[in-house]
Amino acid sequence: MSWTLGQVKARVRNLLDDPQGSYLTDAFLVPLICEVYDDVNSQLASTQSSWDIAVVEVPGIPPGTPNLAEYQTGSGPLAALTDQPLRIDWKPAGYDPAYYRLVRNYEVLPDLQPREGMAGWEFRSEVIWLTNCSIAVDLRIRGEFGPPALTSDESVLLSHPRIGYVVAYGAAALVATVRGNDAWTRAYEQKALEGMDEIMEQLVRAEQGQVRRAGRQTRHSRIR
Repeated sequence: MSWTLGQVKARVRNLLDDPQGSYLTDAFLVPLICEVYDDVNSQLASTQSSWDIAVVEVPGIPPGTPNLAEYQTGSGPLAALTDQPLRIDWKPAGYDPAYYRLVRNYEVLPDLQPREGMAGWEFRSEVIWLTNCSIAVDLRIRGEFGPPALTSDESVLLSHPRIGYVVAYGAAALVATVRGNDAWTRAYEQKALEGMDEIMEQLVRAEQGQVRRAGRQTRHSRIR
């Protein structure tokens, strides 16, 4: 089961002998937890595993919309997109999902006349650009997305079921360092490192297993 921000805060406070949060207030602790969470997510990204792949639907995009910048910023549905999409599908707005069709990925968008359908897209300057479409459409974007921000005690740390353990011990080590408790710093840093190593090994093994299975399928297809 994944950890919540509230559970991480409670663990850090217990580790640092402040269960009531007398000095480990939310204002002090939560930014440290978020900092550690960002750091461990960056480490996870280095495994090249599929832990951060998600599929997001963006409904009701108006005709003639040139790009998805509006949806990629602020609280938009694509704001957490971290890299070029892996795939985009389109359908007329409001239609059943069975109508989704693949949109071609152009390296450079051609000059096309408006048409009733999404002909292609391009990823340029961290923005998804679209061909001119004369009707409203729904888009489905598959890609790498960062986890949601931790904004309340109920916010879930989604990267991995045990990532909350790593974040709790990492944040506790940071606080212990600030307070000059070297013994706690060493102990909690070690716990965080061990937990992170375990997660990284799991992700790498899972990714290697997928590659091996894909390799076997490829060999069989060549035999046929």
